[in-house]
Amino acid sequence: MAEFQFQIAPLRKQHGLSQQQLAALLGVAPQTVSKWETGVTFPDIALLPELSGIFGVSVDELMGLKPLPDAAYIPSDKGKKGYWGRQLDYLTRTRSSFWNQDYIGFLVEKVWKLTKPVRVLDCGCGYGFLGSLLLPLLPEGSTYTGVDFDKTLIREGKAMLCDTDFAVSLHCADFMEWMPEKASECSYDLVLCQAVLRHIDRAEAFLERMVSFTRSGGITACFEVNRELECDGLYIEGMDYEELCSRTGLRSLWKKERECQGRDYAIGIRLPVLMERMGLVHVDIRLNDKVRYISPNQPDYEQAVSDLLRANHWMPEDLAEDTRAGTEGFINHGMSRQEAESYYSRQRKIASFLNGNRDNLSILQTLGLLISYGYKP
Repeated sequence: MAEFQFQIAPLRKQHGLSQQQLAALLGVAPQTVSKWETGVTFPDIALLPELSGIFGVSVDELMGLKPLPDAAYIPSDKGKKGYWGRQLDYLTRTRSSFWNQDYIGFLVEKVWKLTKPVRVLDCGCGYGFLGSLLLPLLPEGSTYTGVDFDKTLIREGKAMLCDTDFAVSLHCADFMEWMPEKASECSYDLVLCQAVLRHIDRAEAFLERMVSFTRSGGITACFEVNRELECDGLYIEGMDYEELCSRTGLRSLWKKERECQGRDYAIGIRLPVLMERMGLVHVDIRLNDKVRYISPNQPDYEQAVSDLLRANHWMPEDLAEDTRAGTEGFINHGMSRQEAESYYSRQRKIASFLNGNRDNLSILQTLGLLISYGYKP
């Protein structure tokens, strides 16, 4: 039973019982209850139904296999200031796998037909990666404004975009509260965001604010990874593809986070409907053509493998990490203990395979990046 985490202590305290009182109800010594709570010993299996009855929970909840019904939900901090600044290494290692440069050019020239100078607003711009891709492709005279509430990312963005010939302005502010100093700067030709909406609690409100900054005739565009497609998008030669595609526990987590926090991992695929509901017209959606392929025959093979391992926490040192805290976090966010432990077991298996075969890996990865856009009438 070492993998179980009996919830006797929190349930006892929740019901206002002392160790002595609980012991009396069960006909055992108070020292026995103390040993249960410290994990020295475990209750006899015959006592589990009685314990469950006293606390009004299921045996699975008593044993920590499922979250307690009244357990306080701890919100994810991915939408809070400071989080993404600490993930700068992750961002720089993953954003290169988002786009083919020629596809960005296709959007600018063939899809959106941006032939005249445009004013671009990048909402949740991070370190300005999207701006670095767009600016060389935009008509001369175009401007780029980025807003992000993480000062580390804004500082990195200013350093990266300082040499461009275009007018660039980056602001460290919460986009939901940000207002330009001049009223004339409240209207943009192209208002966009990339991989922002699925990480925040008020995605629809964020989208509405994006639309409010879009001029009449302008474009609102969102680039969001579809989580379901992403789960199916990893193939590693030599591993079981069906196991790699497993969503064990993830749907439980997504449901819990949407119910308790308002985070919507399906926002990417719902965006066209939301855009039409907000009044945009000629709404359309495309699937980014970027598919990442890593092979030993490629000149940048070692760097590509290193980026993949570090971005997904599959490095050798990650194998040695104690995952108990992460497991408890997943349980708090809706997974059963079995689902959380299965998830970590699969991650360790992937990491072990990749590190054990690091010189000869063939990997394919597609994120399912959906591009939704519409025009403001």
